[in-house]
Amino acid sequence: MKESRPSSIIRREIRKTALASGFDGLYFESIDNVPSFGAFCETSLVLPVRLFCTEPIVFLTSTMAATVCAIIYVFPEAFPVVFADTFGFTPRQCSLVNLSISVGVLFTFLPRLYDIRVSNACRRNNIAAQPEDKLFGFLVAAPVLAIAFWVFSLTIPPLVTNLTPWIPIASLALVGFSVVEFDTVLAGYLTDTYTSHAASANASLSFLRAVLSGVLPLFGHRVFVGLGPNHAMFVLAGLATVYCGVAVLFARYGKRIRLRSKFAQHTAALEGKSVGDGEMVGGKEGR
Repeated sequence: MKESRPSSIIRREIRKTALASGFDGLYFESIDNVPSFGAFCETSLVLPVRLFCTEPIVFLTSTMAATVCAIIYVFPEAFPVVFADTFGFTPRQCSLVNLSISVGVLFTFLPRLYDIRVSNACRRNNIAAQPEDKLFGFLVAAPVLAIAFWVFSLTIPPLVTNLTPWIPIASLALVGFSVVEFDTVLAGYLTDTYTSHAASANASLSFLRAVLSGVLPLFGHRVFVGLGPNHAMFVLAGLATVYCGVAVLFARYGKRIRLRSKFAQHTAALEGKSVGDGEMVGGKEGR
């Protein structure tokens, strides 16, 4: 992984060499200076907010990835309502249900095989992969997440009372797969699109993910008790279904939306590349 600020490495190596040799005449001059407070505020505070409010790609990817990731933290509050009150699970058994989510994480290597195939094909044909070529994991995870939530919501009491609890438990493995794909693929898409301002583009995703992951569990138990397990899951399943529509939008019009973004074109131009040729560029701000 390339260091985002190579001059820092050079200065550190010079200090090590000076201490080891006893020679203090080494020095390094660079225009890569520490940003001023105003520049820091513009890059770390103002720019992320502006991107989130004005760039459809940033808004959609940040909202989807953050909400899907935060739902994982709601489940520990919801599982006692679903499995203890209806299936008669003990508190320990309810906690062990969370392990089914981790099972799905093991299968996230499968989309990477396709990504490697696309990358190799681009290399053989001497063409650069575009950011949309790396959305395969998200395009698969969106319907998988919707299916998982619908299966879970339709196979738990009180809607049904004669099914085995292993069906909703198994559907949670699909949730684990989808969460990882949403988070990693969409964050990578932002990085490839906004290049040198990748950190600012990802800042809203990280902020929303942290806030929602802390806030939603505070209401998770109350929502599942008030609405009932089925209706609460219907809400999540409906949201996941909407995200399927966004996935179709990205699949068909993602490149067109990206090319219409003046900011994305501007950041690519700063790297000496064109957004239209789809080449990946190492970002200066926070690869």
